[in-house]
Amino acid sequence: MVQERHFEDFLLALGLTCIGAALAWLLSGGLPAIGIDDAAITRSYAENVANGAGYVYNVGGERVEGSTAFLWVGILILAYSLTPTPELLIIALCAAFALAAVYTTLRLVRALTDWLEIAPGPAIWVLSVCLIASPGYFMWSVWTMMELALWSMMLIWMVFLLARLVEDDRGPGNTACLLVAAALMPLVRPEGIATAIGLLLLSGVLAPRSWRALGGSVVVALASFAAVTSFRLSYFGQPFPNTFYAKVSSDKVQGLKDGLKYLFDFMLSSPFTEILAAIWLGAAIWAVIGTAQSRPGARALLVIAATIFGILSLYAALGGDHFALWRFYQPVAPLLPVGLALLVAGAVAPIAARALKGPVTIAAMAVAVGALVLGWMHYYQSRFNIRKEYTLVEQGLGFGHFLNEIEPLPTIGVGPAGGIALAYDGEILDLLGLNWVEMAHANPVKVGMRNHASFDKDTFWKHTPDVLAAFNRPCAEGNSLAFWSHADTAFDGLYSDDKFRSAYVPVAFVQGTECWPGFATPDWLAQTTPGETIKTFDWADVKSLD
Repeated sequence: MVQERHFEDFLLALGLTCIGAALAWLLSGGLPAIGIDDAAITRSYAENVANGAGYVYNVGGERVEGSTAFLWVGILILAYSLTPTPELLIIALCAAFALAAVYTTLRLVRALTDWLEIAPGPAIWVLSVCLIASPGYFMWSVWTMMELALWSMMLIWMVFLLARLVEDDRGPGNTACLLVAAALMPLVRPEGIATAIGLLLLSGVLAPRSWRALGGSVVVALASFAAVTSFRLSYFGQPFPNTFYAKVSSDKVQGLKDGLKYLFDFMLSSPFTEILAAIWLGAAIWAVIGTAQSRPGARALLVIAATIFGILSLYAALGGDHFALWRFYQPVAPLLPVGLALLVAGAVAPIAARALKGPVTIAAMAVAVGALVLGWMHYYQSRFNIRKEYTLVEQGLGFGHFLNEIEPLPTIGVGPAGGIALAYDGEILDLLGLNWVEMAHANPVKVGMRNHASFDKDTFWKHTPDVLAAFNRPCAEGNSLAFWSHADTAFDGLYSDDKFRSAYVPVAFVQGTECWPGFATPDWLAQTTPGETIKTFDWADVKSLD
C-alpha cells in the first residue's frame, strides 16, 4: 500500500508551486499577466469560437487549427464564455494544473519509497529542493498561459497510474482513472497518442495479468484519437493541426539533426540534467535486472525511465524548437529529479545515518543551497530571452489597437501572430504559416529558423498584404528607419529583393512616444492620409540591423 499523507503532500505541493511561480516571476523581473505570443494565438481561437465566429484565426476567414492543444482550446473557450478578459482565470487554471503535476509527483515518490522499502523523508526533501531550483518549469507551466501545465499533469498522472498498476498496488478507481487518462492524452497534444500507446504497451509487457485494464485503455486512446482526427478532417480538411505542417519539415534527416542539437543543448546546458539523466540510465539498468528478479518497484522505475527517455527522444525526432529553457522538455521536469531523490534516500541517507549527524546535516544544507543558487542563476541569466516572449504580446496588442483607428483597415502580414490577433480587427496574414493553411503547405521542406521556416515568397506575392507589420522592431531616431538584417532567415531575404523594394514603401506608424516600423503598398497609402501618424521614408533611409 502507498503510504498515506495525502493532505500533507498537497500542502507541500501547494507551497512548492507558489514558491516556484513566485521565483519565476521575480527572477525574470516580473512577468505580465498576458502570456507569451504562442499562447495569445490559442487565446484568439478560443475567443473567436466563444463569440460564435468559429475555429478561425481571422473572423470570417478560413478554418485553420493554428493551435496544437485541442483540449486546452476547449478549456479556454469555456473561460472566454465566462468573461471577455479571462487572463487571470487562465493563469489560475495553469497554476492548478501545475499544482496537480507537482502533487502527483510527490505521491509517485512516496509510492516508490514504499515499494523499494526506503525512507520517504529524504526523497521528498531532495525532490522539493530540485523543484524549487527549477523556476523554468513554473515559468512555462504557470505564467506562459500555454498548455504545458495540462500536458505535464496528464503525463505524470498516467505515469503514476501505470506505476501503481504494474506494481499491483492499484488502489480504488485506478483502472477508471487510467481509462480517463488514456482518453484525454491524445486530446492534449497530437503526440499524446504515441506517448499513451507506448506506455500502455510497455506496461502490458511488465504486467500481463492486467491486460483487461491496459487493453481497454489502448482501445479508449485509439478511439479518442480517431474522434479528434475525424473532427479535424471534417472541419479543417487536415488530419493534424496546421502547426504540424508549418513546423515539421519533410526533410527528416535535417529535422533529426536539429532535434539532436536541441537534445544535446538541453543535456549539456540545463543545470544538472546530464547527471539526472545518467542516474535514470543507471536506474533503468537496475530496473531491468530487478524486473527479471521480481523486485518491488523495479517495474515502476522502468515506466518512469521510459517516459523520460521517450519524451527526450520524441521531441528530438520532431526537431525541437527555439524557445528559451527547452519548452518541449519542461513537462517531464518534475520527473527528472525523482531518480536522484530515490538514490539519496536509498543509498546516501542510510550511510549518512551511521556518521555524525551534525556534519552530514550541514553538508546536505550546503549542497541544497548550492543547487538552488545554480538553478536560479541559470534562470536569471535567461531572463531576457524569457521576457522577449511576453514583449511580443505587448507590442502586438499596442500596435493592433493603434491600427484599428486607421482607415481603411489594411490587410497586414506579420511574423509574431499572437498578440496582434487579440487586438486587430482587420485581416491578418501569418507569414510564418502557423495560422495560414496555404503558406504552411507551400514548402514541405523547411529551411531557416527552427519551427518558423514556412515562409514562401511565391505565396506572399500571390496575396501581397497592404502592410508588412514589423511592430516587434524599434524605429530609428531621426529621418531613418531601422529594420532586419539583409540576411534575415525567417523571410528568405525578402526585404532586400528589388521586387519588394519596388512594391513597398518603408513607413513608421507613430502614436505619441510609440513607433512601429513597417512597409506599405503605395495603393493603400494613397487611400489613407500619411502625416504625423504614418511617416514614409525612402529606401535609402532604411538602416540594416546587421
